[in-house]
Amino acid sequence: MRRHPRMTRVARALGLALTLFAATPAEATVAVQVDRPQLVEMSDLVVRATVLGATSRWNEDRTQIITLTRLAVTQHLKGAGATELVVRQFGGEVDGLVSHVSGDARLEAGADVVLCLRRGAGVVYLTAMAQSVWYVNPQVSGATPEVHRDLAGLTLARMQGGQVRVIEHPTADPRETLPQLLTSLAALGRRR
Repeated sequence: MRRHPRMTRVARALGLALTLFAATPAEATVAVQVDRPQLVEMSDLVVRATVLGATSRWNEDRTQIITLTRLAVTQHLKGAGATELVVRQFGGEVDGLVSHVSGDARLEAGADVVLCLRRGAGVVYLTAMAQSVWYVNPQVSGATPEVHRDLAGLTLARMQGGQVRVIEHPTADPRETLPQLLTSLAALGRRR
């Protein structure tokens, strides 16, 4: 698949910001803000899934704790693949040691989620940390379920003049129903 030059620049900037993990005293990670079309473009898969559970362990060279979270995929909105996926994230708890990455998504067992993912060797990764996950709010009797993202611990920035600039007052996500989100993501996933 051929990438658009602008998307490549955004992906590089996002990668740079994510690798810096510039933590402020409030324990926030700085990440380049990506809009929905960019997020879907950068993702190999966009799925709706139920979180089955997670296990934490040391990575292969025992330098970092990682968490592997199993997902039961209920719908593919972009890409195709297995009905069960494993998301790999940094952080977790092993042998009483706790490692935490501010600004990364929390995937709790039983949660109904919509995720933007990149493929890896036998696992998938969140495309842009917490920006990659929408949580489906528990349905109120007879109401259409709504979704939300939790960007706590994530300081958003944008590229301006070749530099990363912190967004002082990021715009909050608008209220959105699950059907609206799914329709939007599926339409963006069909673009090539």
